[in-house]
Amino acid sequence: MNYGFLINYKVGSVSSDNELANIFYPIQRDNIELAEEKLGYKLPLDLKNFYQEIGYGFFHREQGSINRLLSPLQVAQINLKEGIYEADPDLDVYDDIYKNEKILFFEVNEGLYLAIDKENHNGNSSVYLFDKKISDSLKAFIKEFTNNPDLINEIM
Repeated sequence: MNYGFLINYKVGSVSSDNELANIFYPIQRDNIELAEEKLGYKLPLDLKNFYQEIGYGFFHREQGSINRLLSPLQVAQINLKEGIYEADPDLDVYDDIYKNEKILFFEVNEGLYLAIDKENHNGNSSVYLFDKKISDSLKAFIKEFTNNPDLINEIM
């Protein structure tokens, strides 16, 4: 398991609560496949592994920021600008920066997102805040962010 250090934060369903700082909800495999079908490409292996092992959810809920790792279907919606993201003007800046080479996957706050490389490099995909690479892999980012709730503010 790559993400075993987060296993205590998993709950059984979206209606459950663990009353901890981090909470993660399960994902059915077909939701990952559906998101990939909608996107027209495979999700990065790092992200797919996280979904399969841990799910999706929130980090540092007590901090006041959203800090949400989006579900696979939310990743498809935001990157395709569908549903609630359809008319979101904040997303245009990401198109200009990432030029379809990265995908938004993590909502820090409203209008502020992290992106991950579409392509895997030795099984890893780098994580970005705007045009700044903040980690060489999703696992490294999540480990550091789990231990340091102020990481993103420090980077900004």
